[in-house]
Amino acid sequence: MNQLQRYLFIAAIGITLAPACSTAVVPLSEADVARVEAVEDEVRAEGRLMLASATTGGRPTALPTLIVAEGEKFNVRDSRGWKLTPQDESWASHSYGGMWSTHGALIGAPANSSRSVATQTVDVPAAGLYRVWSKYQSMPYFAYDHKVEIIQNGKKVYSHVYGKIDAPRFYSFAGAYKSQPIAQCWWPWGVDHDAAEAPNQAAQLEAGPAEIRLVTVASKGRSADRMVDFILLTSNLTNDYIGYQPYRAGSPFTYEALSVTQLYMRFKNNTAETATLNVHKRIGHYQPIYSGWSIDLPETAEPGQWSNWYNIGPHLNLLHDEPLHLTLQGAAEIPVQFALDPDGQQIVGDVIAESGNHQNGVVIPMTITWNRNAEIKTSFQHAKEIVHSIRNDWRTANNGQKPQHLAYFGHAGPPELKDALGYNTLLSDDYDHLPVHGYHTHRRTKEGLKDLYDNSPNPSAHRVISFGDEIGLGSIDYNDPEMQSGFVAWLIDNGITSADLGMSVDDATLTRDGDPRLAWYSNLFNEETTFAQFAEETRYAEELFGPQVFTGANYSPHHLALCYGPVFQWVDLFKHRGMSMFWSEDYIFSIPEAPQILSWMMATARSGVKYHDMPIHMYIMPHAPAQAPEYLRRNLVFAIGAGADHIDSFLVGPMGTATENFVSWTYPQQFRVLHESIFDSAEAEQFIPDGKMRPAKVAVVISKATDYNESRVFIPGSEDPFGRQCDNTPEQLNQIICRKDQQMLYLALRHAQVGVDLITEDDIVDLDALENYEAVYFAGEWIDHRIVPLLDQWVQRGGVLYATAGLGRFNEYNETDPALFTLLGLRDVQTEKNIAIIRTLLELPLVDPIDTIHMDGKTIPAVGMRQRLTPDTARVIARWSDGSPAATERRHGRGRAIAVGTLIGNSYMKSALRPVPFARGGNKELYNPTDFNLAATKLAQLGVTRANIDKQVVCSNPHVEANVIDSPRGTLITLTNWTNDPRIDGLTIKIKLPFKPQYARSVEQQGNVSIQYRNAVATITTDLTEADYILLPK
Repeated sequence: MNQLQRYLFIAAIGITLAPACSTAVVPLSEADVARVEAVEDEVRAEGRLMLASATTGGRPTALPTLIVAEGEKFNVRDSRGWKLTPQDESWASHSYGGMWSTHGALIGAPANSSRSVATQTVDVPAAGLYRVWSKYQSMPYFAYDHKVEIIQNGKKVYSHVYGKIDAPRFYSFAGAYKSQPIAQCWWPWGVDHDAAEAPNQAAQLEAGPAEIRLVTVASKGRSADRMVDFILLTSNLTNDYIGYQPYRAGSPFTYEALSVTQLYMRFKNNTAETATLNVHKRIGHYQPIYSGWSIDLPETAEPGQWSNWYNIGPHLNLLHDEPLHLTLQGAAEIPVQFALDPDGQQIVGDVIAESGNHQNGVVIPMTITWNRNAEIKTSFQHAKEIVHSIRNDWRTANNGQKPQHLAYFGHAGPPELKDALGYNTLLSDDYDHLPVHGYHTHRRTKEGLKDLYDNSPNPSAHRVISFGDEIGLGSIDYNDPEMQSGFVAWLIDNGITSADLGMSVDDATLTRDGDPRLAWYSNLFNEETTFAQFAEETRYAEELFGPQVFTGANYSPHHLALCYGPVFQWVDLFKHRGMSMFWSEDYIFSIPEAPQILSWMMATARSGVKYHDMPIHMYIMPHAPAQAPEYLRRNLVFAIGAGADHIDSFLVGPMGTATENFVSWTYPQQFRVLHESIFDSAEAEQFIPDGKMRPAKVAVVISKATDYNESRVFIPGSEDPFGRQCDNTPEQLNQIICRKDQQMLYLALRHAQVGVDLITEDDIVDLDALENYEAVYFAGEWIDHRIVPLLDQWVQRGGVLYATAGLGRFNEYNETDPALFTLLGLRDVQTEKNIAIIRTLLELPLVDPIDTIHMDGKTIPAVGMRQRLTPDTARVIARWSDGSPAATERRHGRGRAIAVGTLIGNSYMKSALRPVPFARGGNKELYNPTDFNLAATKLAQLGVTRANIDKQVVCSNPHVEANVIDSPRGTLITLTNWTNDPRIDGLTIKIKLPFKPQYARSVEQQGNVSIQYRNAVATITTDLTEADYILLPK
């Protein structure tokens, strides 16, 4: 194994080694070589050794020379643009995924900046050709133009403009997908777009100093703020980086940059013998290398003396804070110092470490190399400071009593911190906790459940058993003869006739993609058979552990369509009691969705649990860096007010306990939000155990016919206006536009300040659900034919039907069916679509309108779909630019049927979006859409207007979402501020109440607020920050 192979191997096994010099990679020390060879031998023995060739076709080669100019180390020469930018203010700030900023900062400049200059002088150790890479954030569909120049001896020896929209570059995960540099990158979940770009042209440099200049360049096209992590010069002239192949680096060139980190440490030997220090990293956080490491420092120390300084920096992955665990044999405590230079003149840390305690690490902030405010402390020091703030500075509602009904889960340590924060599960009896608080992940099958039961010291204390994380439900074997006979029996039992099938029931055969009618019923049989398997395991768990136990599996919102769960999995499974607890997660900061989409997710959860009054278990993730504290506050409070019974933080801390998710100690505000929100809910929960959410009078149909069929519609990626911009777009893209329109319609209706339920077609058929509502919205190209006559009768009795986004032009079998057209008063519809994938904060802000709708002298840019309507009994209420009907309304009996021939939900939402990239976590461009087109608002909310809905609760600002829970004790209002104002002063809330409250109390303010009661309406006036509970006791 030559030096370069060994260097690449080091990265592959999660160990970073490099010399103290910041400008070149030099041969490894004998100690390092011995350590690596030991690991090599171990890996060889396991048959897992995969060596990266030397990037020269396998020929022996010398190690490349590396010169790294970190973004945060550049000197800004003017006020025209460039500035040091902490990662929280960049396009990505995260604790997992593919976007990472070395040392927690970049150099950034606004999109409109031109001719701003920043410089950094580096030392070139040897003359030669150098490839010049810029590593920067490159979110899709935008340009990030910036020029890199190199000056030597007063002459410009290199100049190139980087960041053009069509420039080829490495992206995050390039190694995983074996992707060479490409111009634009497409991921189904949204963004993970670190990029590294270098032209083939290399710079000819002399040995000695060189000035690297960054210059902002005016872009001719759509551009966004530049965020440059570092500039890298390397003598390796090929398209390769450490961790590319084999795949070991989520973000390109990070290992190269980290290898030259300079952070020196020394220890004091307070034992009686000559000693060396063991430094141990338990676990990694950088995807995909999660392994830890353990080294003995080569520097020894005599008794009572300090060791020499050792550069620990290259061992660290300062893409995140790094906890180190120290052991000095024979010592209980270890004095340790850290410095930025080998002589210890720039001390940045002076701590007393606890020897051998792997819970109490020494935490190195990722910003320690440049941030003068960064402090190195132990985990327990951080925890002690947080507990002190809890006891002395932060609000603790409910007189310090934890919730007694609501369950808060999450790993947090030490236990004194977890207790002080307010968590009431998975604590020893030394601390206050719920009687039933056990939690196990993950176990399925009867054998697995029995094993868990047999090994549980207190089975009756189990509250939650997870069947899996981010799982699918699986499928039957369509070729199994027993399944075939079971299918026929199921058809008969469910009253499916030959007319339904289009063939004799006896001739029906299971199929995935054959005859459309057979495929529809085969899928239903598959689902219900799968539900029964889960239900059997749920019943078995209840038999073993008792009726107090709940089974569930976390559902992820990351798949297409984002935050839209498949109806069969997110709703129908619970109707069949396949599991007894709904479980999902709020990773909204990771995906390009409006923050308020959490409201849709909670409505979906309520739709699933309504059949058997099941609990809702929600991951509300506090992870930092990533989740902004003000949105953590919103989500924690909103989830409780929207029906959650369990809040799960997954992992709070300390870091180094798990791989991807944690709250860094350097984000104390996150801990404050957790503490205050938990105890606020403890004061509010008096209304929850026997309370019910106030019934809604408006429903959006989450159509299983549309969900099933649209999930099977694929168009060539080259035909999607954004897919064709990206080089790695799949050949076929799954259309999601109808499902997304349901979501956006839901938000438009919540902005109308009416309660909104999500109902299925089965609810309409089996539960007579239409009788609960005065207005029903349907968005989709496919509709279950069984509900059309029921909708017809309901409209005639006075209901208002609003149809859009395809107008149900097909039935569930994907057959053209004019039934809904007839109800809408239409004779014909001509449909055009020009996009397959719309993600709210990614493509939707940028998509060109397909046409313009003209209504009452106003215009509405319409996106995604244009349906030209041919009225029969309906009247035209809006037209396309060519004068053809775009929207109609039919009076039918005592009710109305409205047809809108576009994606009106998406058109509404687009009108308030900013044409900027989506930022993955952090604070940059973190906003709530609020400034909507008035005409789009009028058209989207027309169904509510026509139904003249009796609004139960109205806020003076329509973007404050109010949820109402009524109980025998009184009423609880949960207020969530989905505006961009950090504080709303003098907010008024009018709520209909059958009783005069004793008072109105703001939990956040810990005091009463103004209330007036007249004619069965309470008017409350309060100030609101992010979210609050208003208590109205009888």
